[in-house]
Amino acid sequence: MNDNRQFLEKFFPIASFIAAIIGPKCEVVVHDVSDPERSIIFIENGHISGRKVGDASTDLVLKLLKAEAYREEQFIANYKASGKMGQSFRSSTFFIKNDDNELVGLMCLNIDITHMEAAAEWIQHILQGGSPLPPASIEAPQEDKQSKEYLQGNADDLLTHMIASVISKINIPVDRLSSQEKIELVRELNEQGVFLLKGGVSQVAAALAISEPTVYRYLQKLK
Repeated sequence: MNDNRQFLEKFFPIASFIAAIIGPKCEVVVHDVSDPERSIIFIENGHISGRKVGDASTDLVLKLLKAEAYREEQFIANYKASGKMGQSFRSSTFFIKNDDNELVGLMCLNIDITHMEAAAEWIQHILQGGSPLPPASIEAPQEDKQSKEYLQGNADDLLTHMIASVISKINIPVDRLSSQEKIELVRELNEQGVFLLKGGVSQVAAALAISEPTVYRYLQKLK
């Protein structure tokens, strides 16, 4: 057992405590950042997102690690996340640091607010005097649809999601992209933390229709 794991195990009872207080709609996860592909080492109420111990980091976790946001903040709170089954979450992340102030783990809370959002929209619609439409037919405001995190447990699926999200921002078929445009995509994928996962280079190469050595060459240019 490594030192990180021993240190992080102290937070397992706290995670259970929080989950017990907030209830079964609150998922609490402890991540070991030293192993992004299998970072989840403890989870309560994992049935909410479908994740389990041994699953990977999220896209937001990878981005935080790449940007080293933890150096300036102790936590980030109340951001929007989404699940692979279409759920909406209100999420928060606490940065777990060791005695040398180095990041070793994360404690993440993900509260399933899917039904609460539908109920809130229903109540607001009635208060405004509109016809009582069923909640499913009420469109959420655009800003509420923006998700900062995708709760996906499988590392390969996470990579696929992250790469597709970046490529979808452009309206040009991959086979018509210039070398410079592909470099810019690699830059953004790097900033998102895609290459912190072992399969990142191979999946990016396949998605951009280039070789793995070309991906490494582009990364070298970005340094």
